[in-house]
Amino acid sequence: MIKQQPPASQPVSGGQMQGPSAPPGFYPPPPPYQADPGQDAPGFNPAQTVVMIDPAPAVIVGQVFSDVPARVTCPSCHQSVVTRIVRHVGLMAWLISGGLCLVGCWLGCCLIPFCVDSCQDVDHFCPNCQHLIYRYKRM
Repeated sequence: MIKQQPPASQPVSGGQMQGPSAPPGFYPPPPPYQADPGQDAPGFNPAQTVVMIDPAPAVIVGQVFSDVPARVTCPSCHQSVVTRIVRHVGLMAWLISGGLCLVGCWLGCCLIPFCVDSCQDVDHFCPNCQHLIYRYKRM
């Protein structure tokens, strides 16, 4: 069995040693800063006072939409309006109707959720530009 010797350290430019004798992650120190003793750093004025003020964080208030008209600012026409609502059958009405069919109310009672406003989804529209502002889904 032949044992291999580690490669010998070789000097590189700048007189630093490279190889196993140099610790890993060792870098030569940076060169010293050469500034004129009578001259300040460029762009620095010791007579100038800098005041830094942190701006207040922006608070975004979310509009709460439900199944009743809401007062909002339309993102399309930028008018302050009370929304026009349109109700339509959604997932909740279908699930309640299916549940009624499963318990034996399949002769007509299962159609009641399609007529009840509180089981339907609601679309909020701008009355000025007819833009859909929000869709309120029960489920």
